[in-house]
Amino acid sequence: GNASLESDANEIRITVNRADDEKSISITGGDRDVWGSKIEFILSCLSFAVGLGNIWRFPYLCYRNGGGAFLIPYVMMLIITGLPLFFFELSLGQFGQQGPITIWKVVPLFQGLGVGMFMIAFFISLYYNVIIAWAFFYLFSSFTAELPWESCDHWWNTEACRRFDTKNCTSHLGIMSIEGECMFKNQTTDESGKS
Repeated sequence: GNASLESDANEIRITVNRADDEKSISITGGDRDVWGSKIEFILSCLSFAVGLGNIWRFPYLCYRNGGGAFLIPYVMMLIITGLPLFFFELSLGQFGQQGPITIWKVVPLFQGLGVGMFMIAFFISLYYNVIIAWAFFYLFSSFTAELPWESCDHWWNTEACRRFDTKNCTSHLGIMSIEGECMFKNQTTDESGKS
């Protein structure tokens, strides 16, 4: 059998002809928003592609998996698989003007992919928003006269909270006690009772 693809700005129609049986699947775009300009689209793609994982986690993964040698298979897989799949996803979404769940009506067998894409984005947004909230919290907290993490006198501090001295205890051959005080060798006694 042969397949034909007819499209305009609002509709994708795929027609599959098999002998006398003709099946047609139609996806209507409806009144969806469009990009204001090409640069808006490019910047949105960049923000989608580059996130905390690239800046925060990638150097650690490089280090753990062989350092610079890890970049060789990484770049190869990026060129062979990553970029083509990214381009396919963008092309399909732009052409069909649909979201990840409804666009897969084009190939009903793959409709679960759309649900999977949505679930991945949902779970990533949960932890991503928490990390961004931490960044904002510490940024604005650092503008106060007394930093919230400067002392152990707050209601949220536990017994494990220890206040460190401002002077560098270890550079003077001292050791910090549990109470947060710097202890020196001449202030302690050994087991025989000598000081």
